[in-house]
Amino acid sequence: MRIKASMMGGLLGVALVSVGLSACSRGERASASGIGLSEASNPTATTTLPAKTDSELRERLTALCTTAKGDIGVAVIHVESGRMFDVAGAKQLPLYSVYKLPLAITVLKRVEEKQVSLDQRVWVTPSDVAPGSQFNADLWRQPAAKTVAELLEFSIVRSDNTSSDKLLELVGGPRIVTAQMYAYGFNNIDIKYSSREFAAHREKPNLGTAVDLAMLLAKLQQGGLLQPPQVSLLLGLMDRARTGGERRLRANLPAGTEVAEKTGTGENTANDVGLITLPDGKGHLAIAVLINGSKLATADQEKLIAEIARTAYDAYLSVPAAELH
Repeated sequence: MRIKASMMGGLLGVALVSVGLSACSRGERASASGIGLSEASNPTATTTLPAKTDSELRERLTALCTTAKGDIGVAVIHVESGRMFDVAGAKQLPLYSVYKLPLAITVLKRVEEKQVSLDQRVWVTPSDVAPGSQFNADLWRQPAAKTVAELLEFSIVRSDNTSSDKLLELVGGPRIVTAQMYAYGFNNIDIKYSSREFAAHREKPNLGTAVDLAMLLAKLQQGGLLQPPQVSLLLGLMDRARTGGERRLRANLPAGTEVAEKTGTGENTANDVGLITLPDGKGHLAIAVLINGSKLATADQEKLIAEIARTAYDAYLSVPAAELH
């Protein structure tokens, strides 16, 4: 279980911060910002990485970003210290299946509020099937009554579009997910369309920023969005997700590293957002990488995401645990 009761009250609250950013897209030179979330909410906070590590991480992330050959937004947060680095992290980019993370959070919030129950059954028929992989379409060859818990598992672990659309219907539609994100303080996660609607109108993607998504993950880990049972359930599903993340955030990390993630994939687009557990009590990294319109092959976009994750992992691994809390 990733989140412990003893951590709940003691961790720093994640607050939205205003950061100066420049685009990293289509050949433009990138710049990275490094700002502590703890510093933004507490002007007396002194938590930081050692100067050399701080500088090297900023430079390396900036250099990696320039290789994207398209639009990219990156944000990395060390959850326990609140330290954040981002490159074009305020740029809104298409989410594709990453939108299923805020959707799952919204569903689980309704579970907490007792508007929805995990064992509640939802009827799904072949006519409900949303465009997507045959692997997932095969789930719905026959009408079936599935629990909300099962639909959440299909949505996160398999990235099933049909399950996600049924969950959207259950909570009241995409605008409810956006409203829930606004209620949490995340004003740049804009969910307007179901998977079926997006398939019919590809020019209208759901949008989000790397900064808001990384901060959403950090706040989830801290227990600021959901109660422990719901946090444990969601992170457990994200731990088991295998929708390409094994070639993205997970790919270059040491074997056995805990990664809870949600991917998104589209034409010339590779996304991955997740929580990485550092060893030796050094906390967690919340990472969001959104790539859009890249001229790189998908495999090369995935390698870039993996490099970003490993760069951040190594930077924080080199810092004594006592300096990260």
